[in-house]
Amino acid sequence: DLGEGSAILRLTGEIDMAVRGQLADGLESLVRGGLESVVIDGTEITFMDSTGFHALVDGKRLLHEQGIRIILVASPQMRRILELVAPEPIFAARVDTLEEAIVLLNGTGTTQTISDPNV
Repeated sequence: DLGEGSAILRLTGEIDMAVRGQLADGLESLVRGGLESVVIDGTEITFMDSTGFHALVDGKRLLHEQGIRIILVASPQMRRILELVAPEPIFAARVDTLEEAIVLLNGTGTTQTISDPNV
């Protein structure tokens, strides 16, 4: 459970050109929601290409511009791409499990799922 002012954005399947717009829309809706913290749960990501990487970076920038704290929970596939493309961590808070992210935030919140419609 997340605290008030926090949400989980759950990503599933493939993060690529097919879902880039949906990911951007989901992140923008979180910004409009006046949140303080967002957990990006990528534990169910099976594939992410450079388009998905850039969508995450754009989303990170958007959230940070609004002062929203981000915690990324990455699948092994996401982690591999992030480490290859950006050896220096671009997400200050990156944990291995959703439970670890929740411990960092302490409380209850909302969950939004974005998935590849082709999966």
